[in-house]
Amino acid sequence: MFENTLNTIKEQKKINISSIFIYIVFAIFTILTLYPLIWLVYSSFKPILEIIRDSFALPKDWTFSNYIQAIKIGKLDMYAFNSIIYTFISTGLVVILSMMASFAFAKIKNRATPFIYNTFLIGLLITIQAILIPLFISMTRIGLRDTRPGIILIYVAINLPLAIYLGTEFIKKIPDSLIESAQIDGASYFTVFVKIIMPMCKPVLAPIIIFTTLACWNEFMLALVFTSSDSSRSLPVGIFSFSGPLATEYGMQFAALVIGMGPMILLYALFSKQITRGFAAGGAIKG
Repeated sequence: MFENTLNTIKEQKKINISSIFIYIVFAIFTILTLYPLIWLVYSSFKPILEIIRDSFALPKDWTFSNYIQAIKIGKLDMYAFNSIIYTFISTGLVVILSMMASFAFAKIKNRATPFIYNTFLIGLLITIQAILIPLFISMTRIGLRDTRPGIILIYVAINLPLAIYLGTEFIKKIPDSLIESAQIDGASYFTVFVKIIMPMCKPVLAPIIIFTTLACWNEFMLALVFTSSDSSRSLPVGIFSFSGPLATEYGMQFAALVIGMGPMILLYALFSKQITRGFAAGGAIKG
C-alpha cells in the first residue's frame, strides 16, 4: 500500500510539472502574439519623433493626428467604404447562393447532381495564383476590371466552393421525411427551402458568414491586381500604399493598420464561439 501511495504521488508530481511547463509555453506564446498588436495600437498614437527616438516606449503625448492624416492623405475612408461594400454584398450573395445550391445538391436527386457538385469542389483545390492571369484577361474583355461589381463577382466565385461544401454536408443530415411531409402538404421546393432548410441551417450559416467575411475583408492580391483607381480599391490595398511614398510616416502607417485590423478583431471577439464551432463542424464533416 505504501509503495502504491508513493507511486501515485510521483505520478501526480509528474503531471503537475508537465502542466506547469505547458502553461508556461502557452503564456510565452500568448505574450509573443499579443505584444506586437498592443505595441502597434499604442504606437499609432505617438508623434513621429517619439517613434524614432524610442519605438518601444509608451506615448508621452497621445495624439489622434496620425488617424486624421491617414484618412485624409491616405484616403482610407474611401477604401474602407469599398471594403464594407465588397464584404457585405459578397457575403450575402455567398450565403444565399451556397445554401440554394447546397439544398439542391443534398436533397434534389438528379443524374447531373454528383458531377456538378464535384465540379464545385474542384474550386477548393485551385489556388488564386493559378487562375489570376486567365481571370484578369476575362474580366478585362467583359469590362468588369476596376469596377465594384467585378470585385464582388470574383469574391463570390472564390468563396462559393467552401460554403457549398459545408452547406451540402450539413443539409444531407436533415431527415428526408421532413421534406417529404412538407411536399405532401403541397409545399414547393422554394417553400421547403425558406421555411424548413434555412431555419435548420443556422449552425452552419454562422461559420459560413464569418469565414466569408474574414476572407473578403482581408483579401489583398485580387483587389490589387483588378483595381487601378481609388474609387474601387479596398482597404488592404490602401494600407499597402503607405509602404510607398509615405514609407517614412510610421505613425500614419500604424494608424492605417489599426483601422484595417480593428473590425476583424472585434468580429472575432464577438463571434469567437461560432468560429470555434465552425472549425469543429468542419472537422466533424471530414471525419
